[in-house]
Order: sequence, then C-alpha cells, then structure tokens
Amino acid sequence: MVTSNHIHLLVVDDGVRETIPKSIQLTAGRCAQEYNLRKKRKGAYWEYRYHAAAIESGRHLSNMS
Repeated sequence: MVTSNHIHLLVVDDGVRETIPKSIQLTAGRCAQEYNLRKKRKGAYWEYRYHAAAIESGRHLSNMS
C-alpha cells in the first residue's frame, strides 16, 4: 500500500533473520539515491526507519490495514 508519506509492504521471511532488514535498507537507499539524483539535491530522504510487525494470521492482517 502506498500513501502520501509512507508505504506498507507485506513480505515473507525466508527463515534468515537479516534478510528483510537488509532488503529494506537496500531498497530505501537506492530510492533515496535516485530521488536525490533526479531532484539534484543532497541529504536525508526518509524521515524515519522502517517498522516491522509480524503478522500472526489472516485476521491480524486485515486488522493492520
């Protein structure tokens, strides 16, 4: 889900604890670099770090949105 100031992603863990944080870091860094390059600017793009929440069930997922 994309909103005006943040996004929500639903990802599945492969069992390796570092996979999701490293993937988010890579994606966020690349997006920021591209945006800064396109807008000819420097500095932070993302205001806050990402927040992860484990989804327990389908019902939990529907309550998250």
